[in-house]
Amino acid sequence: MRNKGKIISVIALFYLVSVGFFVWGLAAGHYHIFPWKQIEVIYWDLHAFLTFKDGPPKTVKEKILLDIQERPTQFNFSGFKLRDSTFHDTGYLLMPRYSKNDGQVIVQLFSIGDKKIVHTWVPPLDDIFKQSKVEQTGTNSVKEYRAQHPLLLKDGGLVFTSGEGPMVRINACSELIWVNDRHFHHSIELNADGNIVVPLVMTPQVPETVLPIRDDGFAIVSLDGKIINEYSVTDILLKNGYRGLIYGVGRFETDRIHLNDAQPILKDIHGAQTGDIALSIRHLSTVLLFDPQTGKIKWLKTGPWLSQHDINQLDDGRYSIFGNDIIRQQDTSQIFVEKELSNIYLFDADNGRIEQPYAGVMAEHKIATGSSGRLKLLANGDAYIEESDKSRILRISKDNVRWEYVNAVSPGTVGAVHWTRYISQDDIDLKWKDNLACDQQ
Repeated sequence: MRNKGKIISVIALFYLVSVGFFVWGLAAGHYHIFPWKQIEVIYWDLHAFLTFKDGPPKTVKEKILLDIQERPTQFNFSGFKLRDSTFHDTGYLLMPRYSKNDGQVIVQLFSIGDKKIVHTWVPPLDDIFKQSKVEQTGTNSVKEYRAQHPLLLKDGGLVFTSGEGPMVRINACSELIWVNDRHFHHSIELNADGNIVVPLVMTPQVPETVLPIRDDGFAIVSLDGKIINEYSVTDILLKNGYRGLIYGVGRFETDRIHLNDAQPILKDIHGAQTGDIALSIRHLSTVLLFDPQTGKIKWLKTGPWLSQHDINQLDDGRYSIFGNDIIRQQDTSQIFVEKELSNIYLFDADNGRIEQPYAGVMAEHKIATGSSGRLKLLANGDAYIEESDKSRILRISKDNVRWEYVNAVSPGTVGAVHWTRYISQDDIDLKWKDNLACDQQ
């Protein structure tokens, strides 16, 4: 009996101590009391490593009442809105967007000129999950799956990722073709050889680092889902003499790189050659041009863009960059350097010249997104923008807004959009829709 009493006493003491530490932990996190200062960096690094959630945090009320990919709208309209009545757009939008009716992300091809949906893909999530060994949590779950940055193929199929997980290919009828179970993320592009260029997390980590790091890199992947080659960004920076960017700028964090774009170069101009890759490293506010053949960085530039996305080579040899222009912090709050304003930068790597020709219209219409964001400069000098945090897509000139599209999912709310694409009429062939079996069902 005495032994039993001792065991009960020990269990009770353990229970009380556990509850005490739990309550103390909650208080430390909420009120930032001891030992918050000692664990803050570890906490945010672990939080970033495990979640990688983009976008401003929701209120408690919004978390309870809204779907995970739904938030209150900032706009008084839904769908497509033409702002410039003199303008006719013959292009298309490829939109991965959350659908409240479907309870998951869908992908739609929208004809801007006709103002109608041309085709819809519904990612077969159950089939994808069955072929993947990745745990069904976060972006790899039905409610949070993104179908991020879908790439439209000539046969009407799509290639996309969950946002942080396996890459998949489906056909025009949304039937699964293959799954590559590696950890892919962010942009998906085609290079001059017809292969896919996509960021991924290197496993195992390639270079040894003093502290643990998420080893972001990019892969070259064939259209049948096989990895041809892969490159570590950390390794690239260290071998090219940029140790200071890894260890010497601000507090060290596990998600040090946060590669969000690996853009293949398709034109030989101003030192850039077909096969080079332009990289956007968000957490270092740095862009660079890398030659995979030699392993050398041809040029590297940090700022003035901040926490940027989407670097693209322009026809004249310059580069366009979407500057989110928020201050880097350990938490998820977003503070813009200029109040509620992101920027479009045009960078000439030859002479270092930087221009912001859209600054006026961006400021007038308060175009800003703290996370994500897409940019493409169009043939007539207009710019296509995805304002991801607001679930809005725009086309702007240097003087005004041409049109807007808002992904409203209910009165008063919008659903997330996950890296849409603007496709010009010259760059799309819809012959795959002729006699498509699933269109006739």
